[in-house]
Amino acid sequence: MEEQADIRQYWGAVKRRKWQIIIPALIVFLVSVVIAMVLPPRYRSSGTILIEAQEIPESFVQSSVTGYVEERLQTLTQVILSRTKLLEIINRFGLYEDLKDRYTTEEIIEKMRENIVMEPIQTDVINPRSGRPGSATIAFTVSFEGKSPKEVTQVANVLASAYLEENLEIREEQARGTFDFLENQQEQLRDEILDLEAQIAAFKQAHVNELPELMELNLQTLERLERRIDAKEEEIKTLVDRKIYLEGQLATVEPLMYTVTSGGRRVMTPKEELEGLRSEYLKLSATMSADHPDVIDLKKRLDAMEGEVGGREKLRDLYKRLRDKEGELSAARKRFSEAHPDVIGLKKEVRALRDEVDVLSRKQTVLKTEDTKPENPAYITLQTQIASTEMDIKTIRAELAQLREKYREYQRRVENTPQVEQQYRALQRDYQNAQAKHQETTRRLLSAREAKGLEEKRMAEKFTLIDPPAFPEKPTSPNRLAIVLIGLVLAVGAGAGFGS
Repeated sequence: MEEQADIRQYWGAVKRRKWQIIIPALIVFLVSVVIAMVLPPRYRSSGTILIEAQEIPESFVQSSVTGYVEERLQTLTQVILSRTKLLEIINRFGLYEDLKDRYTTEEIIEKMRENIVMEPIQTDVINPRSGRPGSATIAFTVSFEGKSPKEVTQVANVLASAYLEENLEIREEQARGTFDFLENQQEQLRDEILDLEAQIAAFKQAHVNELPELMELNLQTLERLERRIDAKEEEIKTLVDRKIYLEGQLATVEPLMYTVTSGGRRVMTPKEELEGLRSEYLKLSATMSADHPDVIDLKKRLDAMEGEVGGREKLRDLYKRLRDKEGELSAARKRFSEAHPDVIGLKKEVRALRDEVDVLSRKQTVLKTEDTKPENPAYITLQTQIASTEMDIKTIRAELAQLREKYREYQRRVENTPQVEQQYRALQRDYQNAQAKHQETTRRLLSAREAKGLEEKRMAEKFTLIDPPAFPEKPTSPNRLAIVLIGLVLAVGAGAGFGS
């Protein structure tokens, strides 16, 4: 009973306020109907573009265009939605004429960007490399929304064509740019290699005998030269000893075998002549005074003869002592080293005796050859042998000087080789690096040439318009029925609000 009473009270209130409920509700509903009818229709035209994979497997020819499809789509979208492109389309089809008086060009272009939609179409795939499931973009749609169905169809077709053309142009430009860059790099590396080859050739020419590959040969040559120098020094020492020996022998041989009178008769030897001069001097001194010219002349001859004959005897003694000391030195060297005091002392004695023999021998030779020409064959033979030995010594000393100069040259080569090797290795390393870079760049250039051919022949990844934008038969907005229904709901709410 109480519930029926409440319903009657509510119904009575509705009857009393029916115009307060109906009028606002009717006004709201009519406004919504007017809005649904007044709003201009908007049409949308869209096309579907398929992303086709490269025709030739990537294991054979790899494209030079890198990046994911999604990245390239975003790049293409930014290019197509650029101010220049959109302004060209607006002017071409006379779009947004009604807005040009109220909005700036930038605002109109932004309005057009809002009316263009690019939506990728993805599908689930299995990654061939990792084998894991994932998603991949296989196509995308491009749509344009506007008031005129003809205009939206035309603009949508232009946008779809722009995606196709820009994709081809960008891919070809990237492939061509990659190829040109690698070709330029290859040319630069080729010039660098030629320059390094010229530097290496000049370096080799400047250090032809100091290169590291000749180090072993230079060391072997240095050892051979050292042995030859030692041999030459030993040979000179032997020849010097031989000369001293010959000079000692020469001092013991009479240059004249006999004296010849004015009649051609052989008289006596130098010793016999000395004895004769002494006898003659005694006889002459007994009969003449000491100041007599004949006595003075005979005295001079006697003194000279005595000095020469006495010098010969002294030279024989010195030579004998020299031979003995040399024998002692040879025996001492076999027992002791060169630094032993006995060896050092014997070497000094031998050197002193050699100098003394040499001086006395030259003096005797001068005395003998001042006034007379030697006739003794043995004397002449010794003189000849001494002269020959001196010539041999001179020749070998000249050869020794050449060997020492050559030794110093090879020694300089060996000493300079480490520094030369460091510079040479640096040049070789730069050359090898340049060659490796050139080979790698050549390999990449061949790949870039193949990729460029793919793009030019349209065999690389490409966009194909599989569903061109069609003429829209009905508008996509506004949804008039939905607006009316929303208006009806709002009208009920408004009536209930004013009637409460």
